[in-house]
Amino acid sequence: MKYSRSILLLLILLFFTQVLAAWNLNESETEALNWEALSAVEWIFEDGFYHALFNEEQEALDGKTMIVQGYMFPLEYTRRHQTFIVSSAPMGMCFFCGPGEAEGMVYVQTNDPIDYSQRPIKLKGTFGLVRDPSMGVIYELKDAELIR
Repeated sequence: MKYSRSILLLLILLFFTQVLAAWNLNESETEALNWEALSAVEWIFEDGFYHALFNEEQEALDGKTMIVQGYMFPLEYTRRHQTFIVSSAPMGMCFFCGPGEAEGMVYVQTNDPIDYSQRPIKLKGTFGLVRDPSMGVIYELKDAELIR
């Protein structure tokens, strides 16, 4: 009887170890976004808008599943959000301070609402280049899910 409990406990422990290993493997297989690579964008002024000229490294990220870590910048005054900005730097503590320039921001769309946090968050989704200058952003993450 003592051995049965020990074996059962060992099997349960092994199961959870495998589940955690698989979860970490999926995360480690996904490339993390490099904010420095995004900041190397060039700009031209044309037709009344600034247009981003993406380099080869940025073009290679378009459509890839990526992990983005940064600070949430809400677009609406609510507690939970499905669309928001993630910035490479934390938001200022003043009412008029924003997250920085377009190169340091990613527009995020999630399927499930996420609670606002002042701490860094980590999201996984499909990274994209935004070519419409009227959007005000040049990077996006679609179908994002909160990792932590």
